[in-house]
Amino acid sequence: MTNNIKFLVCAIALTVFACDQTIDVDEDTGFEIFTIPAGSHNSIIRNEDFSGTGIDIIVKFDESAEYTLDVASDQADINKLIGFSDCAQHHQSESARIGWRWFNNELQILAYSYREGNLGFELMGAVALNTEISLSIRLVGDTYQYTGTGLQSVTMERTSDCESGENYWLWPYFGGNQPAP
Repeated sequence: MTNNIKFLVCAIALTVFACDQTIDVDEDTGFEIFTIPAGSHNSIIRNEDFSGTGIDIIVKFDESAEYTLDVASDQADINKLIGFSDCAQHHQSESARIGWRWFNNELQILAYSYREGNLGFELMGAVALNTEISLSIRLVGDTYQYTGTGLQSVTMERTSDCESGENYWLWPYFGGNQPAP
């Protein structure tokens, strides 16, 4: 059985993005709809510069965020919701993201970053499906600060001698090594 994984991100929080792709927006809520098709990793491909000092979004996951992977050990892999590269580096060297996964029968939200090529993540907590959740990542000195409605706040280290230069947005991505079921 295959299901597309869908989640909604408040379009108001994303109006700073310029893109030349068609944006699927729910006319009733104003949320931008991201769909990761079954068998895929990406919801969209956008090449957009990031020059801010953080991200604020409101997100809502529906029942399609419940999934079971063929390889049970991969169920703990972290999917990526949104984030940005940092320090003018590739995102697997320097970046901050908010991650999510369906694990232990709950939708978990995680702080997720790469620092000097080393992956770090920390569980922020679990959220209910079909509930709007405010999430943010802030650049504060040599740290990334993650917060979310009803979630534990997390601070993760950021490279202290960060180069200035071009950074880019990171969009929804499913996996780990397995694509969306």
